[in-house]
Formats: sequence, C-alpha cells, structure tokens
Amino acid sequence: MSQEKVDKYKEEKKNRKARIEKEKRHKKLWKVLGPVCAVVIIAALGAGIYYIPQLTNQAVENSSEDEIDMDALMEMINSSLSENGTTE
Repeated sequence: MSQEKVDKYKEEKKNRKARIEKEKRHKKLWKVLGPVCAVVIIAALGAGIYYIPQLTNQAVENSSEDEIDMDALMEMINSSLSENGTTE
C-alpha cells in the first residue's frame, strides 16, 4: 500500500506543472470572458426593456394603416362580378 501511495505521488508530481498551467489559463480566460458575458447579458436585457415598447407602439400604429375598408372591398367585388356577367 505504501508503494502505491509513492507511485501516485510521483505521478501527480510529474503532471503538476501542466495541471497548474492549465488552471492558470482557465482563470485568466474567465477573468476576461466573465465580465464580457455579463455586459452582453445586461445589454441584451436593457435593449429588450427599451425596444419592446417601441416596437409594440409601431405595430399598433401600423395596424391601423393595414385595416381594410370593407365597403370599398365589397364594391370592388360587386363591380368585378357585374363586369363578368355573374350575379350573386
């Protein structure tokens, strides 16, 4: 059992430098990417809060322009039917 512990320690010691460098890289990466991700999330939330009411207001304004005058539509249909010689 003691020899197993010694072998395990030697193996860990052999890979220690690579493991420490990898951990340092991960820490540096998160020091840079963490704040960037936070800023992106906060900006997306802020843009959503700001632009959604504006977009809904534009949709309401545009919907009144898209409404169809039913009387004019019926007159157009009736005139096209009377020109073709068909009746209701």
